[in-house]
Amino acid sequence: MWNIVSKISTLRKKSAVIITTHSMEEAEALSTKMGIMVDGQFKCFGSSTNIKDKYGTGYEMEIKIKTLTEGEVNNILGENGLK
Repeated sequence: MWNIVSKISTLRKKSAVIITTHSMEEAEALSTKMGIMVDGQFKCFGSSTNIKDKYGTGYEMEIKIKTLTEGEVNNILGENGLK
């Protein structure tokens, strides 16, 4: 889908493409201008740099979860008197 949107916006210099996303990465890859809407109202509009400077105080987190084997689960339950 990214390729299609990118082609439309770069090949047809007179066209505009409006997309909605919660992903800043996706917005940056596909657009030159972006806006933030809250309850149907634009709160800001501008380049990704402008928006990041103003609202970029969030955090990005990567979480890795290890799946336990049945034996490991049973050991933990046994050690805590839950088995």
